[in-house]
Amino acid sequence: MEVRFGLHRDGLHPEAPKTVVAEITVGPAGMLRLLESDLGLASPQVHSAEEVALYRQCLVDCDDLARFYHNSFQTDPVGVAATLLDWRASWYLHGWNGTFTQDVPQRLADMAAVEASAKDRLPPCEGQRLRRVLRELGGPAATDRRTQIESLTLLDHVDDLPLAWRCLVERLGYETVAEPAGIAHPDSDLGRLQRLLKGELSSTRGSGSKRIPLDGDGSVVVIHAISKDVTAQATAELVRAVPDRQDAVAVATTDGIILDNAFQRVGLPRAGFQHYSPFRAAGQVLKLALALLWTPLDPHRLLQFLIHPVSPLPWRIRAQLAQAVAEQPGIGGPDWRKAMTKIAEADVERGTATSDVAFWATPTRFAPSDGAPMNVLLERTRRCATWLTQSLNRAQSPAAGSPRDEEIAAFATSLAQAQAFAEMLKQRSDSGETHVKKIEVDRLIDEVTKAAPDASTYAEAGHVRATTHPGNVVEPTKTVFWWDLAATRHDLTPIWMRTEVAALERHDVQLPTPSAQLATARRAWLRPVMACTERLVLVVHDDEDTGRHPLWGRMLAELGGWQEFDLDEGLLRGNADVLATARVPASHMAVTPLPGKRRWWHIGRPIGARDKESYTSLAGLCYHPHEWVLGYQAKLQGSRMTGVSDGPLLKGSLAHRLFELFFAQYPDWSTLTHDARLEWQTTAINALIEQEGAVLLEMGRGMERAQLVTTLERALDGLLDHLHAADVTRTEAEKHLESTLGDAMLHGHADLVLTNGQGKRAVLDAKWGSEPYRQREIEGNRHLQLAVYGRLLAEPEWPAVGYFIVTTGNVLATDHLFFPQARAYGTETPREVWQRAQETWRARRVQLGKGQIEVNAGAEPDDLSEPPPGGLDTLVPPNRFDDFTWLTGVEGFQ
Repeated sequence: MEVRFGLHRDGLHPEAPKTVVAEITVGPAGMLRLLESDLGLASPQVHSAEEVALYRQCLVDCDDLARFYHNSFQTDPVGVAATLLDWRASWYLHGWNGTFTQDVPQRLADMAAVEASAKDRLPPCEGQRLRRVLRELGGPAATDRRTQIESLTLLDHVDDLPLAWRCLVERLGYETVAEPAGIAHPDSDLGRLQRLLKGELSSTRGSGSKRIPLDGDGSVVVIHAISKDVTAQATAELVRAVPDRQDAVAVATTDGIILDNAFQRVGLPRAGFQHYSPFRAAGQVLKLALALLWTPLDPHRLLQFLIHPVSPLPWRIRAQLAQAVAEQPGIGGPDWRKAMTKIAEADVERGTATSDVAFWATPTRFAPSDGAPMNVLLERTRRCATWLTQSLNRAQSPAAGSPRDEEIAAFATSLAQAQAFAEMLKQRSDSGETHVKKIEVDRLIDEVTKAAPDASTYAEAGHVRATTHPGNVVEPTKTVFWWDLAATRHDLTPIWMRTEVAALERHDVQLPTPSAQLATARRAWLRPVMACTERLVLVVHDDEDTGRHPLWGRMLAELGGWQEFDLDEGLLRGNADVLATARVPASHMAVTPLPGKRRWWHIGRPIGARDKESYTSLAGLCYHPHEWVLGYQAKLQGSRMTGVSDGPLLKGSLAHRLFELFFAQYPDWSTLTHDARLEWQTTAINALIEQEGAVLLEMGRGMERAQLVTTLERALDGLLDHLHAADVTRTEAEKHLESTLGDAMLHGHADLVLTNGQGKRAVLDAKWGSEPYRQREIEGNRHLQLAVYGRLLAEPEWPAVGYFIVTTGNVLATDHLFFPQARAYGTETPREVWQRAQETWRARRVQLGKGQIEVNAGAEPDDLSEPPPGGLDTLVPPNRFDDFTWLTGVEGFQ
């Protein structure tokens, strides 16, 4: 067998398709599999995370106060284990045999001490496997230990190989592939670039002369843009224009999936660039399930678990719970209890159990610093693995229809991750550990769920030859498209002291020097340029902050005059000649301006009335009719499950709930002692925050939480002071009220309905803050909400109305008749405001009956916008909380 071997040939490589027999091109992984198979060497494969866990245990066994890794290991054992495991693998790959026979510095001695335990407990790493192959090939029975390799062609420079690989290829015998020589026409731009890189042409920089001039003949093309999507689309169009795509090579070292997506958009086969990501839906379930084990509860993670695309819980359950968590972030609040009741009732009808809800959504939680019990972690992980197994079986079942390869691969990968995590936990449990801290659980799960390939992306027949590494381009090719010629980053910072390097060298460990690494990188990036024979297209993204690729820096410094195209100039600044000159086809599209803002929408049919209205809907109809139409008639609304409630909205809700709970528990509140009330407040507020405002328990929000507690305590005291002063004898919280509005029903929930000793009633609406705004509202006779509540409670006579501002403890009202300590404003009574609201409501009904919708969203009012006689002043600013901003037009377009 003829074997072609390259360090980067395990992935995508640009070999031209050909029919061959007994010839194979492999990278390190493929080469090792081939040799081990020939020699009958078993190589047990474990998940990389399991290897980290095994090495961690070796570090634990060898740890004491004197080990160099001791302090870091106490903080992040998984991270330290992963780092030291990389060191170990690198040493073996560059010649280490696992021991040191002479005195060495402490770090090396400690690593050797750990290795004495690790070499028998860990599966062999790449370097160890190579040493084992060499032993088999070079032992006493070497003549009997033959492989099927008849000839070996090395596709990389031998100096670029780690020592262990150099020893192997030298033992097998090899030929080196000829380096691309740069055979473009010497007088072309490409030829001059190649001659410059070969040292046959030099500029006279520094002596006052200009850079070497090029002719701009199109053999060297540079394409600029900021957006990778833009350059990928242009590159795909250029590739499509190539007569024979087998005469071209596309190089994309990073983000090649963007280029592949562009190939697909222009009708070309995908080249097979992979997209590695740790964020596959199925793989996130275990991480989210484990995140719910910690205290305090993280409502964000709970909501993410509930709205995740795949889950052990059915969507009919998760949807209801997610709605509750979004509105009242926590577990145990009224919305949560209602959801659980509905779920239980539905399960009774279906004959199913709800125990899984408790297991997945409301498990026992543990302090992160103490850790979760090992048996809890194991049970949760195994239950997740069981669910993944069932999901995988369903995806593979004939009943599922045609095979869903992407879904099967996703579940299979996630199942392997869950099984690996369970195995790690079992190993630690067998070693006597009973708890695992949160920081370790998080690091372990990150190790397990590292980026995995996307099973839905693969090379398609007839694709352009492509690679992710420039060093793979060794064959002459007419056209090279090097997409995203970005700065290459090499971490050349030494992690070893000179004494350590010297000690390693004494033990035949030859770590690559910074100069050797740079030389290797240079040989790699030279290849696509030197292999190109006719046209080199370089795609550069304008981001100087990340630095420059060495090739691009060299061209800028010593050459000038190549063909260059700024796509941003052509696309964003309207210079159409740029695309035409670059031979990037672009079809003409007529400019269609975005719709401008209009004061009125006219539709061809009347808009009917609703059976029920509330203050919120009535205010929308009066002041912003388009919101009323879109929200209540078209029934457009955003999902309320996109995030948990927070900020002033949440704090206001907590204040409402505190008042509701207090007056429900203490209807005869006036007889309650101050100490008893204070004790109740403390318990109730803490419970409210945990059940309905758990976001305030997050790390870093302690000051905000303390301020909220103080504000709520003062607010309840201040509210009771106002009620005492008003001689209130009866209090009803969250009272549902109904009345009539023409032929419709008007309804609402009053925060507090109060009755004093004289039998007079009042409605008090609690607001978290914005006292100046509410003051201006009453002064301007725009207190429609108070008027609506007054109308709802108008029988037998109109009540007093007012706002209670939680943050200040003030009551804002239209007079002092009921609340003697209130701040009174305004010139109109709630009854008068209500009468004007009725006139406006009737006028809006007439407009909607004609199909006319006023859009108060930025367009200037016209004559038709004038308020009706005796109606509300509807010439108000647009609603800054308008949910339909993007549907009402764009400012400046007509």
